[in-house]
Amino acid sequence: MLPLLYVVRMDVEDDYLDEFVKWYDTRHGPDLIEVGFHSCNAYHSVVGGPFICNVYEVPDLEIFSSEAYVDVRRRDTQLVDEVLHKISNHSNTTYTQELTVGVPESALGPGSRPSRRGAVTSPVVSTLRLDIAEDAEEGFLSWYRADEAARQADRPGFIAGRVGRQHGKHPLFPSSQPDWIVLSEWATVEEAVADSAPDAVAGRYREAFGSDVSNLAYNVAALSATLLNATNWTV
Repeated sequence: MLPLLYVVRMDVEDDYLDEFVKWYDTRHGPDLIEVGFHSCNAYHSVVGGPFICNVYEVPDLEIFSSEAYVDVRRRDTQLVDEVLHKISNHSNTTYTQELTVGVPESALGPGSRPSRRGAVTSPVVSTLRLDIAEDAEEGFLSWYRADEAARQADRPGFIAGRVGRQHGKHPLFPSSQPDWIVLSEWATVEEAVADSAPDAVAGRYREAFGSDVSNLAYNVAALSATLLNATNWTV
């Protein structure tokens, strides 16, 4: 079983960034783990944007309406009084993992708890957000596995690929992001950047799907901090 991917993006005012990182690392990330998030991975974009590209793994949408999650806003005055006033380009998007490449088979079986073998833990991720015409979705998934993922698998530093489709909406911050995400995991920034420039990535998808693909946006981001919930995973 793979958890939902929850991707939170934003830009932070330059003069507040150091304070934001300190707050996230020492307060917000630990609070979310306590709420029941499986993982909290803080990534910072080195190509594309927004600058913050945090990748979480959560058990379900209901966690965002839980008393524990709501209580985070009640208790964290810095979040409400400062952080939310220092950010822009903010989006919170939740995805089901529709297809994976490079994730161990042992992490894909049924069960009440996900396996840590399937967790997002890589030092670098690249993400492509896109919309796909409904009648092209099946072909998109087949093409990704047979062509794009196979191409990336031959690239130095490629670890895993995940294709996600939007699943529900955050109750406070409903996302207007494209419906699909392609998240690739890499060993180093240099290897991720060397895979393709943003225009080349978009070009491959447009060549394959023409007008059936739209709203493409690409970024590469490096890990800044990570937390795993010790009680929510199997080995």
